Amino acid sequence: MEDFHKASSQTLEELAEFFETWPQAEVDLLEESLTITLPKKHQYLINKHGVTRQIWLSSPFTGAHHFQLKKNQWRCTRTDILLEDLLIEERKIHVA
Repeated sequence: MEDFHKASSQTLEELAEFFETWPQAEVDLLEESLTITLPKKHQYLINKHGVTRQIWLSSPFTGAHHFQLKKNQWRCTRTDILLEDLLIEERKIHVA
């Protein structure tokens, strides 16, 4: 469980930095959750879910996703997409 908390905390910090590069994004990182507010009331909520050892993401563009750590990569439990790949694609939607 210690590895999960360390990896997920580091990931939330990295995601906060990533979202800081988005135009007009307001980023709030708390201990176990990250909230990103975008224009037009779009909002992301990303949090650690310790019971399942996952990172849960709620996207204003694509809905809910759950990510499991596999071989040091956060992969969606339904689609197997990498967390960072999903967010890179969503950034294209936001910036467009």
